[in-house]
Amino acid sequence: MKSSLFLLSCAMLSPIINANELPPILDFYPLCTPKTIDTANDKIVYDIDPGLLESSNDGVLSHRDVYVQQALVEIQRKAAAAGADAVIVDRLTVGGIDRSIDLQDDSSRVKSNTQQIHVITTVQYVNLCDDTRLSSDPTPYNSKGKAVSYTQTTVKLTMPNEGNVLKQAQKHQAPDALITTDSAYGIHIGDSVDDLLPALGPHSIQLQLDNGATVFGYGRSLWFVIKDSRVAMITQNLGLLNGHGQNQIALSENYDSDNWVIANQVHQGDELSSVKAHLALKKQGDVYSVAGKNSRLLLTFEDYNESLDNAAISRLNSFAIMPLTVTDEHHVKLGNFDDIDIATLLTLTSKQAYTLQSQQLINQIQLTDSGPKVLVNSNVLLGFDRQGVVNSIKITESMLGKQTVSEFNAVLASYNLPTIKSELLARYPNAEDNFDNIMLTKGVVMLSINFDSYDDDAQLIDLTLRF
Repeated sequence: MKSSLFLLSCAMLSPIINANELPPILDFYPLCTPKTIDTANDKIVYDIDPGLLESSNDGVLSHRDVYVQQALVEIQRKAAAAGADAVIVDRLTVGGIDRSIDLQDDSSRVKSNTQQIHVITTVQYVNLCDDTRLSSDPTPYNSKGKAVSYTQTTVKLTMPNEGNVLKQAQKHQAPDALITTDSAYGIHIGDSVDDLLPALGPHSIQLQLDNGATVFGYGRSLWFVIKDSRVAMITQNLGLLNGHGQNQIALSENYDSDNWVIANQVHQGDELSSVKAHLALKKQGDVYSVAGKNSRLLLTFEDYNESLDNAAISRLNSFAIMPLTVTDEHHVKLGNFDDIDIATLLTLTSKQAYTLQSQQLINQIQLTDSGPKVLVNSNVLLGFDRQGVVNSIKITESMLGKQTVSEFNAVLASYNLPTIKSELLARYPNAEDNFDNIMLTKGVVMLSINFDSYDDDAQLIDLTLRF
């Protein structure tokens, strides 16, 4: 469709429809009531182009418009095949799935990743009258797949950049990724937390430990342990979050690129023999260390079988910088959330508003596409607004450690949640069945539930409720 056919600012237009072009999607209803030759309901599922995700730190829905436009072109082609002059979009729902399955049970379920956009539409294929002029009455969805309310919200409710921590983190100029026996990224053991935050920018996650320390995470695998307001340890492998937990954090180009260097020579992935040529390594159990004056650099290597014919090669995998003697084990100290009735909220009947207290905000994932989240326990994240009022709940497989399917199902049962798709559809009969996902919109409430397959007895993987 040529953009000159329909101008949003005009109430009376006379588009000329070329038979060689696809039938246009109308932004405004025709003055003369058209004849509907067919009404079509459709669902189109797109697997996200990995190249788009690699070039962006945002979630799958940030690429909504790209795939909506593809879906609209498909609709226009079907309309052309049906002999229609034009298309009116009555309904357009876009859902995104971005998940990694890592539930372990006796069958050793294999991990899988799903990153998709679902475009669900109801459209009219219409034939126009001889008078093809348009009225000033807008159609439910325009030729860009936007509702009038959506467009107005986009224009009028822009959030200030300083309020978006994710954007601040992406724009922050990170220090050089230089590693020594007592420092990383320019931060030394013993430096104040007041030195850390301005130098590295907004942290991706903060956690409270049961030994009184606090942890600031940058990206998905750079951790600074703070005790008595000073940096006590810097490490790439603190072991607090599992892989699924780390995936709750938005990717950071500043700290997830693995471009660190030791002594201007050693990089991640270097062979053990090469590292030994540049550093005075001393083996300590499963790791190697390089001693400094008051601290030490620990290096972890991993064996890789790069050929069936040759022996495994040990390559540098991660580093840690810590005092000469460290005995503390690290465990997350979770807050008390007994004042929040999650099971009642999930019934979609509760009008109770919950405001998080300061002690409940300690364990917080800062960098997510939809704003910060607090950890309630290993399986639950709460979203909140700038006043601390809870506005979302996410229930997912364990983020802090291993968990079997039966253990996860026990968590779901504690919140009075069914565990399989057919039972959840019975619980929410008005939900939209999108095969391995169901979605329900009820006023300002949006519920999305993902499953591990399309089957009726598919296992619940994660649930997100926004309100």
